[in-house]
Amino acid sequence: MGLRVSRKQAEMSTSYDCIVIGGGIVGAATARALAGRGRRVLVLDRAMPGGEASGASAGMLTPQVEVQADDPILPLAIAARERYAELVPELDRRTGVNVGWAGGGSVQVAFDAEEAAQLEAQVGAQRALGLKAEWLGRAELARRHPGIGPAVLGALFAPDDARVNNVTLTAALLADAVRSGAEVADHEEVTEIVVDSARVTAVKTARGRYATANAVVAAGAWSPALRGLPRALPIEPVRGQIAVVTWPRGEPAGVLFGRHTYIVPRGEEAILGSTMEKAGFAKDTTAGGMATIFTGTIAMLPSLAEQRILRTWAGLRPLTPDGCPMIGPDPDVAGLWYATGHGRKGVLLGPLTGEIVRDLMLDGKTAWDISPCSVTRFDKRT
Repeated sequence: MGLRVSRKQAEMSTSYDCIVIGGGIVGAATARALAGRGRRVLVLDRAMPGGEASGASAGMLTPQVEVQADDPILPLAIAARERYAELVPELDRRTGVNVGWAGGGSVQVAFDAEEAAQLEAQVGAQRALGLKAEWLGRAELARRHPGIGPAVLGALFAPDDARVNNVTLTAALLADAVRSGAEVADHEEVTEIVVDSARVTAVKTARGRYATANAVVAAGAWSPALRGLPRALPIEPVRGQIAVVTWPRGEPAGVLFGRHTYIVPRGEEAILGSTMEKAGFAKDTTAGGMATIFTGTIAMLPSLAEQRILRTWAGLRPLTPDGCPMIGPDPDVAGLWYATGHGRKGVLLGPLTGEIVRDLMLDGKTAWDISPCSVTRFDKRT
């Protein structure tokens, strides 16, 4: 699931304004934002940029389904979704890369009366916040999705939700970063952030040492392994298995969520996911994982059972204990920044995260409330 971008050769003898550790969507967006303001930026990735969680996801921009109305991160998630309205044409104009954005909303289906009541309550709570949301009864849902499963009672419909091609999005963000002067080095794993007198001075890789005054931790599930961090990062890899089949002929395209599974259209294909497994750094697919995915998605669209399986894969989401990312400066080390732990929200929050880190680094403030993403919220109290 990796990707390649044109890149410059990084120079160890040169000092960079900022080194971004990790070339996924979050790291790419951060590099793009900083390079766009004239900073000299180097992106270092342990493998291929976009080859881990960013390349393995389904590309959903669905905060109204994945985030509850009372979750403090919802305003940030909604703002991140809305940022795409400007970002997509910007990237198309500047890079010519089609990031595959598509609107049309999303639905979260209910299989029993309890789920239906919970979703109807969410519709009311979201409307109270000024968001567009509807409850679709069985008949209305069947008009939208004629192939909906017989056990489905209805669904929450979020018309402003959308989707994007996460692979081409990462490529476009990196290409635009390079266009603005950023350098990208793949297969160069950062092992240590060098700190002197409570200030970042460099990062180390197997090849050597790169001088910098700022380092952004955007290495996803691998972030806690970095040496030199002043605090433990409670981020663990959570495996998500995915299958791809042909999209059922005659079924209108649309994102559907069920009980821990989803269906996302992409061209002539249907992306089916996903598991949430604590399996360390193992990225293999399993019979049990595939069974969970197919059981859940076929319950939503029974015609999926007749489709040809095209491919399967698994990726590792970087998950924090509360499901929110860690965004912002380290309070104890000047020049150390965090943009990691996005879990299932990396594609949604990635571009806005990059701009938030840029604003904090260059202007000392951001327009967004990132208190739910506080870097210190997991610090042990004594």
